[in-house]
Amino acid sequence: MTTDAVLDARPASLDPGVGAIPTARRTARLLVVDSEAIVRFGLRQLFASDPQLAVIGEAATPRDALVIADRCPPDLVVLDVDLGRGDAAGVDLARMLLERHRGVRVLVLTSSRDRDLMMRAVRLGVHGYLRKGAETADISRAVHTLLRGESVFDSRTGSVAADVLRDDDRPPVRGLGGAMLTERENQVLRLLAVGMSNREIGRRLVISEATVKFHVRNLRDKLEVRRRTEIVYTATRQGIV
Repeated sequence: MTTDAVLDARPASLDPGVGAIPTARRTARLLVVDSEAIVRFGLRQLFASDPQLAVIGEAATPRDALVIADRCPPDLVVLDVDLGRGDAAGVDLARMLLERHRGVRVLVLTSSRDRDLMMRAVRLGVHGYLRKGAETADISRAVHTLLRGESVFDSRTGSVAADVLRDDDRPPVRGLGGAMLTERENQVLRLLAVGMSNREIGRRLVISEATVKFHVRNLRDKLEVRRRTEIVYTATRQGIV
């Protein structure tokens, strides 16, 4: 395993005997994922100076990142979508983190200029997207912004994010049964109702299969069902389709 040892989640300043430190605000747990050791080191040093943040671990591969996240769920993951293991490795990792750890925030920090990767990451629901050329103060500020529940996209990626959000995150549409569905969720639901597979839905809507799975999971949650096969049945009974 290439992962460094999982670090103590407490900053050194909170160790016993160092004087009274306010503890009302919980330290946010960060996971750093990047294939370059020097980048991981630099980010760990940057966050180490912030008493409100604690790096609980770092990883160079999706496998190692998931091991750490499952062992000690992070509040925020700083992730490079280009992990040098295929174009989709970082995006797939973002999807798995969002699926397995509800509430986790994901900040993409990358040098990749691949517009497709950018759009796929935004569609999955990452909360921020910055280039590695960003100033350290901007990276630190972005982390705190995401932890407050907001999103951050730099000037180069902001227009792409706006295009994606315009298509995928329009104001919710209330189904006749009361479930609040977005326009995209309604589109996926209608295609599920005619028996299409995730791959077929992705081709019809021109989105990735992973994005379809994301919307299907949201439909399960909103309709309060456990299986994909129950989605259409429940939606029909509620008068949504």
